[in-house]
Amino acid sequence: MTTIRFMNATQEDAEAITECIAAAYSKARETIADLPDVTAGIEQDISDHRVVLAVAGTGLAGVIIFAQQDGEMKVFNLAVSPNAQGQGVAGKLLARAEAEAREVGCTRMVLRTHRLMTDTRAIYAHLGWLETEVSGNSVALEKAL
Repeated sequence: MTTIRFMNATQEDAEAITECIAAAYSKARETIADLPDVTAGIEQDISDHRVVLAVAGTGLAGVIIFAQQDGEMKVFNLAVSPNAQGQGVAGKLLARAEAEAREVGCTRMVLRTHRLMTDTRAIYAHLGWLETEVSGNSVALEKAL
């Protein structure tokens, strides 16, 4: 993979972000019937949250959507384009969000994922996240900073 550049998303990036997220979740959508629509509301996410793009060459390699809430940094979505998966893009995006969380004084990061997304859960575990709750098909994870 070429060098990754990080960019703040603008409304003009909404379509590319939606396509990246849809592609990243396409295999999970085939097997997880109750997976929520993670592509809805991207324009609003860009307005309301931090949306950081990982760009490799001329293409979108991944995206992370996060925001500070109640003293912690919450990750709303993390997606890596299928052609960039397995190359450390998720870890780099999460590290970017972690750095911003530390800068604003957050002491932990939190997120939720689907119970059946075992590969995703394994990636988070590898990156130091701990599962704190399983409720139905939702798994809560956190990482101390």
